[in-house]
Amino acid sequence: ITDPMLSSVSFKAASTLAVRVQPESQAMPPMPQAPLVPSGQVAPLEPVVQIPYEELRDLTPAALDKLHKAFVGERAYGAVAITGIPNYAELKQDAFRAGVDLALLDAEGRKRSAAVNNTYPGWSGTPGSETHPLQNSFLFNVKEELNGGKADPFFGKNIFPSEDYRETWVKFVDVMYSTSLQILRGCDKVLDTEISQWQKDRSLERLGDDGPALAGRFICYDSGFTREDRLLETRDGLGVSPGNSNASSIAELPEPMQSPNETSVKTVGHAGDGLASMRTHTTP
Repeated sequence: ITDPMLSSVSFKAASTLAVRVQPESQAMPPMPQAPLVPSGQVAPLEPVVQIPYEELRDLTPAALDKLHKAFVGERAYGAVAITGIPNYAELKQDAFRAGVDLALLDAEGRKRSAAVNNTYPGWSGTPGSETHPLQNSFLFNVKEELNGGKADPFFGKNIFPSEDYRETWVKFVDVMYSTSLQILRGCDKVLDTEISQWQKDRSLERLGDDGPALAGRFICYDSGFTREDRLLETRDGLGVSPGNSNASSIAELPEPMQSPNETSVKTVGHAGDGLASMRTHTTP
């Protein structure tokens, strides 16, 4: 990629950028070669890059070096772990406890916060008998709850079972959101070393902060839910060699016949309702 801003870049793509970005005027350098590993040995795995919160907060040179390794390095995972975030463990525990209690103990709260369907803010699911892939879940637009936020005109206003529940989750996501933006600020500084005047007209931080909707979803998986996986049975029926990978088996499966009544237009979203899901709508 010579310049990601020359084309449309989704928030998700921008936040997981793991390639070396450079001006068009420079020639593409040769790709670095991974060190050779003797036969019979396994190359050691690189750990996920960890950055202490204090380093990220101050965007120290060490933090920028680690961000470069995490997102631009030759073995970059496109992910980074931030350690030591103040009060994060307590805030997460409180939010998860509230989510579990809503799912399993608060039937009236689920009624008060019932969503139009599972792609809109509020509670969706039937504990104990849910078969939808997203299971029992509570969804809300994080952007609406941030300082100065407002309801998204497409998805509507957030619905919470109680003010206590809302405050518990807002405290948690506020810390996650501010930390994520600080990561993007650091990535902007990293890109400044790769592209001249990167931040003059462009910014990953602005790209992540300007979106109208950001899904916050708590999923309480139903232990009674199962989905039969017949891939191996189908493979054997087709006479595919057991030594082949699952990917090869899938590639050899016959295409399903489409009935004349079926429309060729694919629906969007998780419920097949033709509506874009908040989980995939302008979400960093």
